[in-house]
Amino acid sequence: MPPHLPPGIRIHHDPSNPNPGKRRSLTATRPFSPGDEIATFSNPLLVLPDNATMRTTCNYCLRRPSPTTTTTTTMATTTSGGQHQLKACTGCKAAVYCGAACQRAHWRAVHRAECKMFLRVREQAGRDWLPTPVRAVAQVLLMLRAGGDAAVREAFEGGSDDGNDRGGGGGWWWSGLEGNVEGFESADGGVVWKDFELQAAAAVVYAGVLGGDEVLAKAREILCKIQTNAFNRLDADTGMAGIFLDAGLAMVNHSCVPNAFIGFDKRTAVLRAERPIQEGGEITISYIDNTLPKAVRYEALKLYHFRCNCPRCDDDLDVYDVCETSPNIPLNSFSLQPDLEKLRNPPIDRSKVTKAEIEAIYKKWQALAKPEGGNEGEHLKLAKARWELCRPLVEARMWAAEPLPTTVLELATRWQTNYKMVVYALPLLCFLATECDPFKLVAPFMPWRIKGIVAIVKLLAVTGELTASGALVATGCTHEGLLGTLVTADQVSMCEALLRLAVRHGSVGAAEDWDVLQQAKSILEDVESLPGREQESNMLRAWAKDPEDPECAAFFETQVLKPIKTLSSFAVEILEVMLAGKSVVRR
Repeated sequence: MPPHLPPGIRIHHDPSNPNPGKRRSLTATRPFSPGDEIATFSNPLLVLPDNATMRTTCNYCLRRPSPTTTTTTTMATTTSGGQHQLKACTGCKAAVYCGAACQRAHWRAVHRAECKMFLRVREQAGRDWLPTPVRAVAQVLLMLRAGGDAAVREAFEGGSDDGNDRGGGGGWWWSGLEGNVEGFESADGGVVWKDFELQAAAAVVYAGVLGGDEVLAKAREILCKIQTNAFNRLDADTGMAGIFLDAGLAMVNHSCVPNAFIGFDKRTAVLRAERPIQEGGEITISYIDNTLPKAVRYEALKLYHFRCNCPRCDDDLDVYDVCETSPNIPLNSFSLQPDLEKLRNPPIDRSKVTKAEIEAIYKKWQALAKPEGGNEGEHLKLAKARWELCRPLVEARMWAAEPLPTTVLELATRWQTNYKMVVYALPLLCFLATECDPFKLVAPFMPWRIKGIVAIVKLLAVTGELTASGALVATGCTHEGLLGTLVTADQVSMCEALLRLAVRHGSVGAAEDWDVLQQAKSILEDVESLPGREQESNMLRAWAKDPEDPECAAFFETQVLKPIKTLSSFAVEILEVMLAGKSVVRR
């Protein structure tokens, strides 16, 4: 039988599609607006943390402990979360759980057999973990050997026709997950396949399901199906990582101009609309970073063994081309880039650099060797080389075209943890939030944009403390315009406004207990409780309810948006000074 699907979607089967990978797709059974939850998938075939987080994440629900963290700022002293200890399985001591309920559930699902596997791993390899793909394949082998449920058998061993049309396209077509075995066999001249053979063999040995070439072939096929259909839960900012595989969700196809995106919440995946979707319309997501140059996207899609023919690829559209016609532009009236005309007509100069030149820049950028360790001199040397490669993009004012945003972001990320440079990191983050992210991801509820806003709040807390204590100059910052802006700005009101943006959009585009959203809510509560700020808080609260109110809009413009824009305007100058050795321009 076809995969069981939640309401709102159906599987469409088109055997005439010349692209084999597109013959199955997900379509909407009703209209969806941007930000709408399309479907929730909470009964995956396979879900596990990666090997790096296996000991710090509940192996069943994938909940991470929330250590008590205290941040003292001029705004408030914030304590978020409570210490939550994970307890290891008493048998293998390898898998850990947040409580007895999760441990029992995981035991019934797979750990009853997996527990013995980890004992073998300790005896034979002297460790208590396995590479993520190896563990995933081993889990499937163990579930199949134990009989598994019907969904696991059908997904990994091929389905059967029961005469019912649960997928909306005829039960006869469902033959399990696509594995693209031939594609993997030939990928990179067979190098990928050799790696697959080693991983599959390891899974067979450690799972204890030895059975000759037939079992090894089955293990390789399972690995191919996992690689083709599983979603990577990686979110470096929140520490989330691992594999999520649901047969129904695996039917969603790729587009470099997707109309949907996926968010993960423990054992659940939520499919949300990024753009308007009509009833009967195909639902698509991006399997890769779709803002990269075309040739780089094609290289990334090799893993999936198809060539994308979406509008972005067929017409070679860049981020600005896609942004200019996006139906999500009006949503930015409540954002850090409320200038809708700027989004429709970006002030860039395409004559300065061609799309072919951008692809060449990116490839050279990728080829630059990253330094190992924390040598600041080597990291600065790399940043200077990257900035020089991006010179044509700087001259074209194409701030949102990769690899320029990543060059700025990685530098800002390093500066955030450097006392002498932390003040300079703030303009860079403001620049990314106003001149890069809105053009790359037009919908303001996209998680990446929300993360950027919360990152600014955290830096404002740091610079606010430095300003109040008089230690701002002690950091060594010599940029008069930057110092003057921080001294005169109402940084608390800036934080409150940004937090209201993050909470509003985070409630639309993310799970309720997403770490970033919870942080924003917690800090906002602390800011609202500060004494002597009732007038400002009331104004911002009213602005969040009605951004078009003239008085509230004026307050936001002068007290929040103007200083954010001013800080953003210093970014390129700071980068030119730090990375290109140009003279400081006093402002």
